[in-house]
Amino acid sequence: MSPVNRTRSPLGPVARRSAVVKGGTLASLALVVAGIASPAFATAQGVQAAATVRSASPTGGGDCTTKKSSNHDPRVAGTQAGPRGGGDECEGQRGPTGPTGPRGPQGEPGEDGADGATGATGATGATGATGATGATGATGATGAGACVDVDAVRDNNDREFKAALTPDGITYAGVREIQNTTVGPWIWYDLTTNEEGDYPAGACGVSIGHQANRLVIEVITTGGEIWETFCDVNPGTPDTLTCNGVWNDAVPQPNPGDPPAPLRTHEQPIRPTDPNHLPKALK
Repeated sequence: MSPVNRTRSPLGPVARRSAVVKGGTLASLALVVAGIASPAFATAQGVQAAATVRSASPTGGGDCTTKKSSNHDPRVAGTQAGPRGGGDECEGQRGPTGPTGPRGPQGEPGEDGADGATGATGATGATGATGATGATGATGATGAGACVDVDAVRDNNDREFKAALTPDGITYAGVREIQNTTVGPWIWYDLTTNEEGDYPAGACGVSIGHQANRLVIEVITTGGEIWETFCDVNPGTPDTLTCNGVWNDAVPQPNPGDPPAPLRTHEQPIRPTDPNHLPKALK
């Protein structure tokens, strides 16, 4: 064995292997006898001897001892080298890194997190442009109360007759007494109560006429039709009316362009003869 590779013994130079064994034995015995031997010292001796034996190269390349460091503990010198080796001249080289293992199975999904706080209300947006004007709707039908009217006749100084069309679409005939300065109350007759009277819908104007104790009441509708009914006057104190409320449309109704034919000629009208110009035979 070459002196270069030999590790210096802390107990001094070692002559031979056989001498080391013998000397070690003698020295240990001497220390035990002298009362200075301790378990730590005996362990150190055993570890050093074992390290010296293990570090010998199988091919005779030289002695290998455990490398020491500043924190090396001689009692565990035989356990410092792991199974993978440290890469020095007495241990095998570190092998290549093995392949990455397969990915493990996917874990269970976690629980849903708590809802976040409601965000602040955004600012009010700008006002949009005005939309186009819609089409004009159809004109609705004329309802009750759309038309009101009144008419009266006084043929002498003791009574008065009147026709009235009220906002609720009802036509009335009325009579009252007038005696000098005394004026009696009106007596009204509803001319729409007869269910078979055929009262015209859409009445919008009214008129009244009187002749020989007979009244005629006429209305005109929103469609331009004329309807009429009659009442008889019952003289008395006061006078009263008898009205059946039967309505009939005028025949014919007025039409644009009436009359249909000329009713007058363009001849000169006949004038009375002046007696001063009569023939002498007629004077």
